[in-house]
Amino acid sequence: MSDLDALLARPGFRGGLIDTVPGVVGEMLSLLGDVVAITVAGPVAVNDSGKYAVPTVPGDPLVCTPGLVSLRLNPSALGSVVTTDAEQHLPPTLRMFDTHGSSSHTTYLTPASDRLAFEAIRNAADASREANPPIQTSNTPAFWAEGDQLTQLDFILADRGSERRNGLVALGALGYRRIDPHLMAAGMEHLSYQQLPVTTVVAGNGCLQIHRGDLDAVAMFGGTLTLASDTCRTMIDLNGVAECWLTRTHGVHGLTSSIEMYDFRRKCVAVFTQTGPAEPAVMDMWEDVMSSISAAS
Repeated sequence: MSDLDALLARPGFRGGLIDTVPGVVGEMLSLLGDVVAITVAGPVAVNDSGKYAVPTVPGDPLVCTPGLVSLRLNPSALGSVVTTDAEQHLPPTLRMFDTHGSSSHTTYLTPASDRLAFEAIRNAADASREANPPIQTSNTPAFWAEGDQLTQLDFILADRGSERRNGLVALGALGYRRIDPHLMAAGMEHLSYQQLPVTTVVAGNGCLQIHRGDLDAVAMFGGTLTLASDTCRTMIDLNGVAECWLTRTHGVHGLTSSIEMYDFRRKCVAVFTQTGPAEPAVMDMWEDVMSSISAAS
């Protein structure tokens, strides 16, 4: 039974499917006002509170506005949207699912949310599914030698990174290297002492939830690594992380290191990197820490 089927079959379920495509719903998310946005990707979960920026899709520029919840959606991979009414201690929600019925992204309303906008989304008119721009699928060293961060993220968005993972071993000459997840955790903790800005990407089914902000705190509780940045919290069960890779792609400041985490199904669950404009000192510190992690792994 899929996540979608389980929700609809739950005893006492109050809610229903929205009669339009997820892409239309995505364009309306910014109308909701203050919400709590959650994406779960295997061993990784992220929650952020605030207002949505208008989500981007493959082919759009990468937008990550400080103070706003940023999503990048792959409409062709998304299948259904369900709203639920308030029940017991849970507020109304809006839940996206992929074409297989697996959970993609969840929005929880807050007392500051716009309930009229929520009702408008529930009653959005039917719309036909538009074709998306094709996502490039070449996975050769020659392709990735010129690949940029936008291509990297859209490649992961296309299929949760399965195809990208298949090519990582062949990219050692480009500086790609498998690293120890616990060393990655130690590196992020060090960066939090410096309050360094970091871009965090959690890769759900047909959805990337992206946050850029100062890394305020990093802590390990049991086997779970928690990262705090502004209103955003990212939790990683390291026991569910099968592989952690240091990769290099072209960004605003030239070749930029990223950490890509994969679960035991070889799906990408999270990416940590630097995007957008940044002070040279920030980039130098980021790259120094990435080099230290690589050398120690």
